[in-house]
Amino acid sequence: MKKPTRPHILLITTDQQRHDAMGINGNRDIETPFIDSLAARGVNFERGYSTCPVCIPARRTLLSGLHPNSHGLKRYQDGLDWDPDFTLPGILGDAGYQTQLVGKLHMHPMGKRYGFDHMVLSETSNWRPGSETQNRNDYVRWLKEQGIDDHPASHGISGNGRLVHPYPLEERYHQTNWLAREAVQFLTEDRDKESPFFLHLSFFHPHPPFIPPQSYFDRYEQKDLPGPTCGEWVHNHEVQPGVPPDAAVGPFDPEIMKRAQAGYYALINHIDDCIAHVIERWMEYGNDRAKEPLYIIYTSDHGEMLGDHHLFRKSLGYEASSHVPLFVSGFNVDIEKGSTEALHSWEDILPTIAELAGIEIPGPVDGKSMVPALKGEKASGHDCIYGMCNGAHNNFYLVKDQYKYIWFPKTNEEQLFDLKSDPKECKDLSADESLLPPMRKLMAEKMDEEDRATYNIENLTPCKNQPPKVLFG
Repeated sequence: MKKPTRPHILLITTDQQRHDAMGINGNRDIETPFIDSLAARGVNFERGYSTCPVCIPARRTLLSGLHPNSHGLKRYQDGLDWDPDFTLPGILGDAGYQTQLVGKLHMHPMGKRYGFDHMVLSETSNWRPGSETQNRNDYVRWLKEQGIDDHPASHGISGNGRLVHPYPLEERYHQTNWLAREAVQFLTEDRDKESPFFLHLSFFHPHPPFIPPQSYFDRYEQKDLPGPTCGEWVHNHEVQPGVPPDAAVGPFDPEIMKRAQAGYYALINHIDDCIAHVIERWMEYGNDRAKEPLYIIYTSDHGEMLGDHHLFRKSLGYEASSHVPLFVSGFNVDIEKGSTEALHSWEDILPTIAELAGIEIPGPVDGKSMVPALKGEKASGHDCIYGMCNGAHNNFYLVKDQYKYIWFPKTNEEQLFDLKSDPKECKDLSADESLLPPMRKLMAEKMDEEDRATYNIENLTPCKNQPPKVLFG
C-alpha cells in the first residue's frame, strides 16, 4: 500500500472551554489526564486567545486565519453566508489531504462544506427542525436510528444556561460519545489509506446545556470545588429571585453555581476520556498506522465566565472568556517538548497547520505560525492580542506584555489588569493614570477606521476598581 507523504493532522476543538479548565494549566480540581499528557508531549501555548470570544466569528477565524477586522464579523450573528478566498480544509484538500469534519462547524448555510470533503454535522446536542439555520443534526438522525424518539433536549436545560441535569439516557447515547465514535469510524475504516488526512473533531461541549453523564457529575458534585472568583471591583449584592437561568449577569445563587461548575468540569472530563478512546484506536497495538506521523492541535473557540465576577457565558475580554487552551502535540513527529508564554490566537492555527503540512498559503492571513516553538526556537508570537465582541456587552480588549486593557464603547468605561501579579483579574488598575496612555494609544492603532471613530480618549472613564455600569447598571 502506498504511504502518505505528508503528516496526518488532527484538530480537536471544544466549545466554551476556558484556559484554566485543564490540569496542565494549573487546575487541581478538574481531571483531564489524557489531554494533559498530550500537551506534555508537545508544546503548550499558555497564552492563547480568541480574538472574538463567541462561536461564529471565532470559527471564521479558524477557517481563514483572519482577524475579525479582516473577515468582517465582530459579533454573534447567525444566518450569514460567507465566501472566503480560501479555507484551511480547502488548501489542505488542494494539497492532497482527505478532509473530514466530525461535529460542529457553525457556518451558514448548513451543509456548505467550506473545503471539507465530507462532514458529519452536529452543531448542538439540541434539535431544531424548524430553524432556518440549524435544521440539520446528524447526531439526532443517529439517535432515531437507535430507536430514541424523545427530543434530545426534553431535559429542559437551557443551551446557554447555568442549570445542570445529568444526561437522562445511557452514556453511550451522549453526543460526546457519538462524536468520538464517528471520529474512530473515519480513522479506522472510512479514510483513504493512501492519503494524508485532516480531521477536525469538533466537540460541542462543555458548552451548555450542562448534561454530563451521571457518573461524571457525581465525581465533581462530591468535590469541594472553589467556586467563582469575584474581584475587588465587584459589588456583592444579595441574590434576587427571578434571575433567568441563562442570564449573563448576576449575582447568581451560590448552590446553583456550585452545580454549574461541577457540570462544566464533568463535561470536560468526559471529553478527555472520549479523546483517549479516539487516540487509542488510532494507535492500537499491532496496526501499522501507529507508526505514521500525526500532529494533534487542541484548542477551544472561547471560554466561559462560569460565575466569575458575577458573570456567565462568554463574549467578554476577561480571561475566563477570551483566554483558551492551545497546544500542539503528536506522534512520530519532531517536537521539542515544552511551553511558551508567547502571545498566540486562533488566527495562528491556519498558518501553523499549513507549515506542518508543507503547504504554501495562497493569500494573506493575520496569523503567525507556531512551528518555531515546536522546533525549540524562541517563538515571537504576537506583539499584542487585540480582540472585541459587539452586542449587548460590546467590548474591546488588548493583551500587551503583562497587561490586559478592556474598553466598553456604550459607556466609555475602561479597566486595566496586571495579569502577571493578578491572573484572575481581581484588582482593576485603571485609577493609575500613568498606566493607561500606552494602552489607549495601542488600542487606537489596532482599531479599524470604523471603530476608531468611536474611541474618544478625552471622554474615557476609568472604572477605578468599581463595577462597569455597562454590565451592572
